Amino acid sequence: MIGRVLPTLIILASQTAVAETAIPRSIPGDKGRYFLIERVRQGHIVKALHRRVAPDGTVGFTRAETDCRTMHMRELGYGEGGVDKIRIAPTRWFELVGGSSKSDLAHFACAP
Repeated sequence: MIGRVLPTLIILASQTAVAETAIPRSIPGDKGRYFLIERVRQGHIVKALHRRVAPDGTVGFTRAETDCRTMHMRELGYGEGGVDKIRIAPTRWFELVGGSSKSDLAHFACAP
């Protein structure tokens, strides 16, 4: 497990400052960096907003839901350049692949 995670601030397209926390990766390989911006728990379901910064500088935002009991996820929408660019297009629930960025997000977002 990676050591202490410190929150940082970003400015979204709406010019609103929000705190975000780096999502620790379980295995190396993906050169992108991931940050949790928002997490809302409703029973065993966690709705999360996260940001990925690709090595080429592309910034993508994803809204997702995770069932913390079954560790299944579904993406609610994705957009590049800002939260306001997210296009809502929910997927079906899917199983997470251990070590993937989505699995790391789910485990981080579901943690108490």
